[in-house]
Amino acid sequence: MNSTSVGRNVALVILLLVGSSSIAQVTTNLNPSIRAKSKIDFGFNRRSDNAQFFASADFKTILADLNPDVIRFPGGTQANYWDWRTGAFIPETDKPDGNREVVTIPTFIEVIPSRTKTVYVVNIARPTPATGIDVNASEAVLKSQGTLEAKIDDMIAALDEFNRLGKTPYAVELGNEFYFGNEEAGIFETLEINGKWYSGWNSATNQPFESNDKNEAIEISARFYLQQCKEIVTAIKTKYPEVKIAMIGTKGGNGNSSRESWNNTISSELENNPDYATLATQIDAITQHHYLNENYGNQLPINDIASAKAAIAESIQYPIDKIDDYNRVPSPYKLWITEYGVTKPNADETWASGVRYAALLYSWLARGDKVEQLHYQHLTDQPVLNSNGELKLAPIGLASRLIAQASAGMDEFQEIEFANNPIAMDGLPALYGFKFKSAAAEKLLIINIDESNINPVEFGNLFTYDGEQTLTRIHSNEPFVSPVFDGSDNIKTNSYIVDGSDSIRKFSITMIEVKNTLSNADQKAIDISIYPNPTDHMLYVRSIEPILSAEVFGVDGSVIIKKESHAGAIDISSLSSGIYFLRIQSNRGSQTLKFIKK
Repeated sequence: MNSTSVGRNVALVILLLVGSSSIAQVTTNLNPSIRAKSKIDFGFNRRSDNAQFFASADFKTILADLNPDVIRFPGGTQANYWDWRTGAFIPETDKPDGNREVVTIPTFIEVIPSRTKTVYVVNIARPTPATGIDVNASEAVLKSQGTLEAKIDDMIAALDEFNRLGKTPYAVELGNEFYFGNEEAGIFETLEINGKWYSGWNSATNQPFESNDKNEAIEISARFYLQQCKEIVTAIKTKYPEVKIAMIGTKGGNGNSSRESWNNTISSELENNPDYATLATQIDAITQHHYLNENYGNQLPINDIASAKAAIAESIQYPIDKIDDYNRVPSPYKLWITEYGVTKPNADETWASGVRYAALLYSWLARGDKVEQLHYQHLTDQPVLNSNGELKLAPIGLASRLIAQASAGMDEFQEIEFANNPIAMDGLPALYGFKFKSAAAEKLLIINIDESNINPVEFGNLFTYDGEQTLTRIHSNEPFVSPVFDGSDNIKTNSYIVDGSDSIRKFSITMIEVKNTLSNADQKAIDISIYPNPTDHMLYVRSIEPILSAEVFGVDGSVIIKKESHAGAIDISSLSSGIYFLRIQSNRGSQTLKFIKK
């Protein structure tokens, strides 16, 4: 063999080693914590300044393809100006032309998929024309009890409209971002005049309260917000008791900002003020908004592999850095991130933005079971939907669609733990993932944020069903190219059969699905029922098939009771009142059932 041939062979070996990480086989296990997928929704904040979307039949088709769990409607700041009857902004405000797409409730419901939930953001900042109150009336009128009652009637009428159309909102969100105290906050604005700050309303003097600094004014505004919410929530819960309620919160600021003033006031009042004892029990969640913006991470445009990897890795790191925001949500409330995303334009319409979206969603979920809602900002953003001509899914839309294919309609999920997981950069591993499960299928979702193919990754042991393993993957060898969208040569989609292991390609999102192949007769054979439900002492189980084990776990996925053999009854008298799950394992599979401890 001549020296030229030797050199070529050595170069080929080096290329193979660089392109594929195979130093040690990556194996997998499942984190024992099982979480109920039905309590967690992935979706979008609806916001659009373009008239083409909800009026387009193509948009309805592409939205069905996306199949989100939830859409927040009408959006964030838009909600503070929204007239639900016209589907547009209230006239004669500071945003008369701020919304160019008219979307009424009937139009919205007609377009969204039937399974998609709605989180409806009510307008408590301003009166709509139907209330009979001028949006530019005096402060005394706008903050009066009469105006509040008129707005409540208007909010209930909006919920009635949803209900009439067969789509009662899953939840009501009580306004948007009032903690800034700016003009967009309407009656919750804090005004500075000659070095003094004015906010809230003093009914004794019929004037706003005066403060010496903005933080104090924000605290007063937060208390005024709670006063309004107390009456609003009472009215909503009286007519729609099943609708969940989310209250405005915020991520932390610099330690002494209006954000802290708002959060601290809301938390303290709900916990300690007896006037809000009932309201405290009616609130389900506190909202926060999170963005990778010009104040976080690298701002340089993505133009090569290294910069793409750095941008994606930031999305894993950001929720880790924001663990204090996760922890600041007081128990027993859940954290609803009703706006999140990336506002810096360094990766727009690159495949890196798609992987970054998936990694960011993963990392928020991995913080813990407080997180229940994740609404990406926003549905019709160009990195989600490419609207230059025919509507096509852009990188974030493609990533979201595959995540929906893995998670939509599933009953439970667990985090995948990877042994021998290579390091991508800055101490962050390359691989992340979840297993989703229902009676019909088990699906793995695996994200590789690294520039190397990782081969082999063993995952067959994660399945309990015996069906064929089908892998579907989206990846790109050049995730820095822009613009790309569904059908672009730069983005590769593969689907094929695997047998327990495979290479996880660089910069990829991968789903591996196994369907439950039991026949109808077998399904009936493992059908299990429990009684009584609710119960306060004994839970009895009926099953034709012999039971191998039984586990009781909470809504956080923690196993509370475990029995390796089972005689048909479980003593649950030691449990606190609440919702629990019972998972029964037999020779033919497992089944999970919900029960209530009285």
